[in-house]
Amino acid sequence: MTTDLILSRAPSRLKTRLLQGIFGAVLLAGFAASPAASTAAAAKTLRIGAQADAGTMDPQAQNIQTTISLLNMIYEPLVTRDKSLAKTPALAESWSQTAPDTWRFKLRPNVKFHDGSPLTAEDVAFTIKRAQGATSQFTSYSAGLTPKIVDDLTIDIATPKPDPLLPDKIMNLPIMSKLWTEKNGALEPQNLKEKKESFTALNANGTGPYKLVSRAPDSKTVLARSPTYWGKLDGDIDEVVFMPIGSDPTRMAALVSGEIDIAIDVPSQDVARLSQNPDLKISKVDEFRTIFFGFDLKNDKLKYAETGDKNPFKDIRVRQAINMAVDRDAIVRTVMRGLASPTAQILAPGNVGYDPALDKAPKVDREGAKKLLAEAGYPEGFSFTLDCPNDRYVNDEQVCKTLVTMLAPIGLKANLNSMPRAKYFPKIWDRDTSMFMMGFNSPFFDGMYALETMLMTRDDAKGEGIYNYENYSNPALDKEIAAARDELDPAKRSAMMKAIYKKISDDTLYVSLYNQVLVYAMRKAVDAPVRPDNMFEIRWVTMK
Repeated sequence: MTTDLILSRAPSRLKTRLLQGIFGAVLLAGFAASPAASTAAAAKTLRIGAQADAGTMDPQAQNIQTTISLLNMIYEPLVTRDKSLAKTPALAESWSQTAPDTWRFKLRPNVKFHDGSPLTAEDVAFTIKRAQGATSQFTSYSAGLTPKIVDDLTIDIATPKPDPLLPDKIMNLPIMSKLWTEKNGALEPQNLKEKKESFTALNANGTGPYKLVSRAPDSKTVLARSPTYWGKLDGDIDEVVFMPIGSDPTRMAALVSGEIDIAIDVPSQDVARLSQNPDLKISKVDEFRTIFFGFDLKNDKLKYAETGDKNPFKDIRVRQAINMAVDRDAIVRTVMRGLASPTAQILAPGNVGYDPALDKAPKVDREGAKKLLAEAGYPEGFSFTLDCPNDRYVNDEQVCKTLVTMLAPIGLKANLNSMPRAKYFPKIWDRDTSMFMMGFNSPFFDGMYALETMLMTRDDAKGEGIYNYENYSNPALDKEIAAARDELDPAKRSAMMKAIYKKISDDTLYVSLYNQVLVYAMRKAVDAPVRPDNMFEIRWVTMK
């Protein structure tokens, strides 16, 4: 039994006698001043409360921001961002184009994974190929890439066509250890669709500032600072505890009571109250995320509706009627408490291709909406199921409930089907939906990401249309998007994307609501800057 344990269990009088009689005054003084005791006293633990848990510890299995942010503390990409959001070296010290279709990355020397093995170009090549697998949700970043190892610390990455955005895209491919992954039989990303288990679901081995200590899904994930980390951190946090707390009131109560140190998704209705608490502080930023609704635009018969053999959503007049019935200002004012900005497009400010002219939503006109429905053959309206998450976006379920009430006056009966994200995203990934809620942002601040992944005809191998949950297919639009993607002149490319986004708005392919404001609430001792892409950046967090 250790000295610490003996002392912790002893009554106060016996503790004194033990210290004086057994160990002696000299040892007592030495114990009190020992480095181990000082270190233990100074240890800092950051407890993070979130709306939901990360879905896996596999860095290529789930492209959801909560999962990405947690794994960003464990794994690292070749390129990252600094506080101005400019590109900056991570595992790659430098990068350059050696040919129009080839990028060369020079790796940082003497970097080790948490198991002690060295980082090499083989790990980078392996990661890229693994991210191209059928069960990966990161094919939009890796499709078509051909890695070629030059030497242990140099790798060339060839693209199908010249791609000036490759360094931006590569930020979303955290590097895995080839030896570790092969040894543990995890050659493919975890198959979340079929709910298959994998070694990488509960285990991790990265090069990042923190290593995984324990993982209890939907309960608690514990990370410890890596003593071999090559980089620098703003703070000196020794341990990170990530805790999903699904109930908004419970999560906010945990923050107020000091059970957690920071809440990274704060309900709009609580921001004003929390900002008045002298023990707390609020940090917020306009997020690069737009909230909108999508439709089944493929099937001739809606699966979840009472519309006979028809699919009303394939008629633009029906989509326009919904667009005209939505009072965005009211949603922003009452549900979001002003912490959002109304929009009529699916691309937020701050992204290349954004056109402010498209943000003007149609005037709320429910009588006009009824006329459009009548012209489309639905004078009495119709009923359908609206699928929504209840733990993914700020006030998501309440926004959906509000939409239900706004559609009722025009004769549309939306039956709300809300569910946790763990059930929601597999459902819409399977395109098993008639109408759904979606929030989307570009991880590299460029409108091409949404065009490629949400509007192009689905081709998983190419990473095209992988988030096209509408199953929309328009070959002419596909060609326009491909042409903009291949355009190397920045001004021309931006103009081409703006024209495409105008067509999307004109055709009401989605009904957009607002761009949300991202809010963190934290104890006074914590300082955590908020990134507009919703990446929780542990490198910048400090605690007093």
